Amino acid sequence: MHIKFFIFFFLISSTILGQEIGSVKNGNHSIKLYKSNNLFSFVYSDVNSKAFYTEKSFNFPNIDTMYAIVMDGFNHHKDHQVIVQTNVDTIVKFEFKKVNGKKMLMIRQNSLVSKIVGRSTFFTEDEIVKLFENI
Repeated sequence: MHIKFFIFFFLISSTILGQEIGSVKNGNHSIKLYKSNNLFSFVYSDVNSKAFYTEKSFNFPNIDTMYAIVMDGFNHHKDHQVIVQTNVDTIVKFEFKKVNGKKMLMIRQNSLVSKIVGRSTFFTEDEIVKLFENI
């Protein structure tokens, strides 16, 4: 129980204390990009969460590398996944699929220590470009 409270508090504090760089809303779901000191965070609404607090996040140190990984994924013609270990205990899968003729991105996250899993909705390349446009 203490771990869940800590994670909840950490997510709230990183959102409150971090500077929002960009955000995109897709229906009832959103994805946001924050910067706090030298660390960046993706905060996305979890489509599978039935809890009150439905946002999940993961941190990464280099915005240019993350942007290159994500944008490169849109350039491949076939559906594929890019798996990134963002820190010691968090694995993030960027899943690129063609939906209705458009290449889309869905984020899946797995935190090994806290056993938290999350999944975003699909986002288009234009939405991801808009998310990163202020960096």
